[in-house]
Amino acid sequence: MEDDFDRLDDKIMEGSRSPVSGLDTAFAAGSAFGRRVVKNVFRELPAYLVVQSSWFMAFGLQMVLFPYLITNKLGLNGTLLGVANMALALPSVVFLLIGGVVAERADGKRMIMMLHFLAALPALMLAFAVDQEMLAYPLMVAYGVAMGTVGAFMMPARDSILNEVVYRRTKAGSNVTLQRGVAFATLAQFAAQIIGIVLGGYADKATTMPGFLGGFEIGPIASEELLVFQACVVGFGAIAALLLARGKQVKTGRSGFGAALGDIAEGFQAVKSNERLLVMTLSMFGVGIFVIGSFLVVLPIINKKVFGFGPDGIRDMYMTFWFGAFVSSVILSMMGNLKRPGRLLLSAQFIGAMVILVMLWEGIANYHEIFLGVVFVWGLAAGVSIAMSRTIVQAAAPAHQLARVLSIYQLGFMAGAPIGAFIMGVAVDTFGPYDIAFVPAVGLGAIVLWMVFFSPIWNMRADED
Repeated sequence: MEDDFDRLDDKIMEGSRSPVSGLDTAFAAGSAFGRRVVKNVFRELPAYLVVQSSWFMAFGLQMVLFPYLITNKLGLNGTLLGVANMALALPSVVFLLIGGVVAERADGKRMIMMLHFLAALPALMLAFAVDQEMLAYPLMVAYGVAMGTVGAFMMPARDSILNEVVYRRTKAGSNVTLQRGVAFATLAQFAAQIIGIVLGGYADKATTMPGFLGGFEIGPIASEELLVFQACVVGFGAIAALLLARGKQVKTGRSGFGAALGDIAEGFQAVKSNERLLVMTLSMFGVGIFVIGSFLVVLPIINKKVFGFGPDGIRDMYMTFWFGAFVSSVILSMMGNLKRPGRLLLSAQFIGAMVILVMLWEGIANYHEIFLGVVFVWGLAAGVSIAMSRTIVQAAAPAHQLARVLSIYQLGFMAGAPIGAFIMGVAVDTFGPYDIAFVPAVGLGAIVLWMVFFSPIWNMRADED
């Protein structure tokens, strides 16, 4: 589509070189062509947000159904849940860097379409297994490996194409900045996740609405039907991707077996040479260990062992978390460019670390509402943290190495996640769901303090090179 802009300029210049004949015709043709290009450009961002929403609505369903099938349907413990989540996250560590290289070389539009179709297949496999009463733990692990592999290629492809969408939209006269583009994408992500989480909470169990909403029941919805819906939703993203432009395909001049390794090495060098990128990547490794392990393992175990809830409880706590993230994203989307994004990022992460300490109180078992309030504040902080960290990284990364840099940044996050999931799974079975809350709170708090005093993030300005 960027080529369309160039052709539009050529048409206008062609008209200006014809002072006697064809001037009006050339300008009219150029004007019509320009209107078509601008129309196509302005529908790209909505299409991108639909793609984003379809993936994360399916992801929201997965967030509820995956732990529910393991802890409730199969009746397994925290250690096995941690291993299964490790299988879900580990492929990203293996394939994410390759995914970044492929995302730069491939047609981003076609790649996104293919990956959305592939992501539908594991959900259909689980739906068939549940329907035929063949569900088993090895199938859950296989599902995790499959989805983790697809996600490793999806993340850099989807995230890097946003920069191109914003660039083309700006060139067409829009005032959407990269920060606002990221905020819109984050907003779509959280809203879609909330919807997916809400739907997942109706798996195999009816839910009675509060009296002020009528007191009627919703559900139950068979878990296999929700898995089929998950497959359909993520598959729809491939259709929405038809409205995206092809995107740039980076040519590094390398070929042969060593080409991918050379490109990956270049990406690491870009991260290493930029202090902001290096610090953000290292900090995400710590976040993956201390936060994601708690989020994926400790919270579902608290839901079952402390409060005695099933999928409805998982739905409520995850919905509350992502609603908090949604609220903070709405606020960020209405704000202009922040002069000190690093300070907002680190403040949000520190608040998130401190609220986790409330879970040390064993009396919280009698106050589910307080627990959800803690989760909501945690979600508010997470929404700010996700949007600001992504904005900092995408603004600092070289344009021609964006997908590779994003894949390395995500690698820091994803490499910590399976480690954290396994550690938290074993620890929660050993020490219980209360005492273990001290570990992620102190770990994340230490990371924030290190970034404040020993990194440029706290004092950085958005307008700095």
